[in-house]
Amino acid sequence: MNRIVILLIYVLSVSGVKVAAQSEIDSLKTLLATTSGEDKVDLYGKICWRYLAISRLDIARQYADSMGLLATKLESKAGQFRTKYYNGTIARIEGNYKEALNYYDEYVQYNVSVGDSSRIARVMYQIGAVQSRLGNYDQALKAYYRSLAIDRKANDAYGAGITLNSIGIVHWETKKYKDAIREYLSALAIFDSVREMSDKTDALVNLGNVYSALNDFEKAKQYYKEALAIDRREDKKDGIAVSLANVAFMFDKQKQYDSALRYHLMGLAIREELSSKEDLARSLAGVGYGYLQLKNYPRAEDYLNKALAFTKPLNEKPVLIDIYEHLSRLNFEKGNYLKAYEYQQLRFLHKDSVLNEENNRQLNDLQAKYETEEKDQKITLLSKENEVREKEAQRQAALKNAFIAGLILVSLLVILVIYIFRQRLKNQFLLSSKNEELKEVNFKRQLSELEMKALRAQINPHFLFNCMNSINKMILNGETENASQYLAKFSKLVRLILENAEGTTVSLENELALLESYIQLEELRFKGKIGYNISVDKSIEKDNTYLPSMVLQPFVENAIWHGLMHKENGQKGMINIDIKEEHDRLLCTIEDNGVGREKAQQLREKSVFKNKSMGMKITEERLRLLSREGLEQLIRITDLKDALNHALGTRVEINIPLS
Repeated sequence: MNRIVILLIYVLSVSGVKVAAQSEIDSLKTLLATTSGEDKVDLYGKICWRYLAISRLDIARQYADSMGLLATKLESKAGQFRTKYYNGTIARIEGNYKEALNYYDEYVQYNVSVGDSSRIARVMYQIGAVQSRLGNYDQALKAYYRSLAIDRKANDAYGAGITLNSIGIVHWETKKYKDAIREYLSALAIFDSVREMSDKTDALVNLGNVYSALNDFEKAKQYYKEALAIDRREDKKDGIAVSLANVAFMFDKQKQYDSALRYHLMGLAIREELSSKEDLARSLAGVGYGYLQLKNYPRAEDYLNKALAFTKPLNEKPVLIDIYEHLSRLNFEKGNYLKAYEYQQLRFLHKDSVLNEENNRQLNDLQAKYETEEKDQKITLLSKENEVREKEAQRQAALKNAFIAGLILVSLLVILVIYIFRQRLKNQFLLSSKNEELKEVNFKRQLSELEMKALRAQINPHFLFNCMNSINKMILNGETENASQYLAKFSKLVRLILENAEGTTVSLENELALLESYIQLEELRFKGKIGYNISVDKSIEKDNTYLPSMVLQPFVENAIWHGLMHKENGQKGMINIDIKEEHDRLLCTIEDNGVGREKAQQLREKSVFKNKSMGMKITEERLRLLSREGLEQLIRITDLKDALNHALGTRVEINIPLS
């Protein structure tokens, strides 16, 4: 269906809601003329909230400002701080999460000081929503549980239902599906009891998402269909967009990409008219993913880049992770392996920060703490009931003994249930940890494969071209013996490069053979201007010691081209290579008597070739990937100088983790 037609249908379908909402707003505005003082402050807040409900943030902000000005004039602290709550909500909807949290924190502090627990519950819910969007799930749960405790103490069933639904979302995001279903069903029962259809659809969609994740697509479709029917009946524009988007994601999971793309486009047409940047970014990413699956790479790249532009300022890590994964795959399929590798690194960094082992531990601790508190409350309530029964039992001695026996039995059963439940939680946590470890190992393997493909694509064509020119020149000059010798060494070097590139690691013996062959070629080409010495500690078994392939050659190449080749007065250049083993690492020292880094930099700036060697760049990235230490701890460069501060050369020390 054409997107313009879809949008037209929506404009017509929501017109009734807008008319009803506008009628209510007009009624509130009529009261402004006859209202003053604190009542007028409250009235401004109500009108602001109504405009928020119909996504008119510009007008909502105007009424929030009016509320703040009047509250300041009346010296009403309550009104001034309620204005911060409305401003925080406007910032949250716009995606300005840092600003929203600042407003909410001030509002929390004020209500704690005056002891208004009901308002604390509402703002803690908003804080939980912001932290969940940011991927800070431990902070989100902490805020939601605090809100839920206040709601239950105040017997606010509707507030508790809203919070339970959001707690379920956190469990769904962290793949704790059974816990998510439990919370969603609890929220759904509350919404049915209070006849709150708008929030009921949210719970239905969330249940559909869980069953889609569990591959129970028939049950997921039932929940989506029920939610969509209610939203259309209630003319809830944003709710319909949510249902369409989630149906699209379900089709994505079933690999029905044509159907998925159609629903993604329908949802996008609606969300382009709404205020939520985060929801718009999700729809853009969904459309981009659909085109990627259908191999329409230009349109996929266009939509994914738009999604990234919306999401980066929001720092919404869960959405960023999906976008980086799609962009990595897009570039991989297009043959841009280096770019694919960079996007995978970004995805891995964000994924690691969102959900690592420590995050899982904190989430489980928070959940366990809340459940323990809930059980303590039940036990406290049970104890009070027991006191009443004991008073009655004092008049009936026979019933007293029966009651004590029953209490002991109940206590044993409670202990047994708690023990079984804790064991199940422990087993689920261990299983989840193992699955995450397997995913991480598989992900690192993929990164390594990407890295090797990028490495093979960067064999220095300039060096190969110079070698072939040198051979050609020798033949033309009649130096057939030198040409034959040069060609034999060149063939050996190419063979070693191809053999070593077959795997991610190579023996030290093969690596040194390649390195020595390379230096000898350069020595022949520059007619003896280069000398070298390779020293390996006797304790090292060269054929049984493995390291990443071609990891030393870029540093030797750098020493020759930027150090030794610039020596003046016919002085002979010398490279000393020393290899030792220290603490399960190879310490490789490459020292030359070249012109030094300062002089080389000056010469490089005068040259038209100013770019840093790709071989050096890739080698640094590989070493960084192999070790969690900083690059400065893996590669240390020292400028060698005499007493008069004259350059004597350069020393490079490389710490290589042994495979």
